[in-house]
Amino acid sequence: MRAVFTDDIRPVSDLKVQASAMVDQVVRSGRPMLITRRGRGVAVLVDVEQFEHMQEALAFGQAVDEGAGPACEGRSTPESK
Repeated sequence: MRAVFTDDIRPVSDLKVQASAMVDQVVRSGRPMLITRRGRGVAVLVDVEQFEHMQEALAFGQAVDEGAGPACEGRSTPESK
């Protein structure tokens, strides 16, 4: 799910004071929250389930890239039967 930046950007000072409420919002909405310092993004608060899904998707993408690399370079070999 994509972040709605008008709702999901909070300064780090809010995190210091309202951490529990911010975590509740992330879990309830299913959207990540951008944490800023001096107007610049410095961190993202994300639900554990969503984080695990992102890690799995990243690992899958990396495995595909590793497998496709040799084929793209013309180094693929036919499967033996």
